[in-house]
Amino acid sequence: MRVSLFAKRAAVIGAATIALATALSGNANALARDGEDPIASGCAADARTVRSVPLTNGSAFTYGTMELRYSPYCRTTWARVWSDGDDLFARVVRDQGGYFQDCSTPTWNSGAGRYTCFTRMVNDAGFTSHAWGWASNSSGYASYTAQTASY
Repeated sequence: MRVSLFAKRAAVIGAATIALATALSGNANALARDGEDPIASGCAADARTVRSVPLTNGSAFTYGTMELRYSPYCRTTWARVWSDGDDLFARVVRDQGGYFQDCSTPTWNSGAGRYTCFTRMVNDAGFTSHAWGWASNSSGYASYTAQTASY
């Protein structure tokens, strides 16, 4: 009977340890990914755009889009900006503490027919973050700034 009680206690302690390790692993995984590339790390595979705002001059014409991307698996966020012009900037900011990552080197996306730029990631496990940035129109004469809501 004593072995049975010991076995029960060991099972409860083992289950609690596994539950705690599982709960903490997401946060540790996210913390370890601060500053990583979302594509190279694999975090972009399950990513979704959780916030999006147009880059507009206040009229009906939109020059680009500012996005906040989120990976549920990695529990990270990053900023991505799209525009028809190649003068872009994006920043993702963790609201708690102000840690941020920037992108200012656009690449041409032939599939979309537009330029894009994305930042490296910030930990979003237990935090919120937002994206902001700007893009110029294709002639390079006008620049439009936008910020997403936090997520």
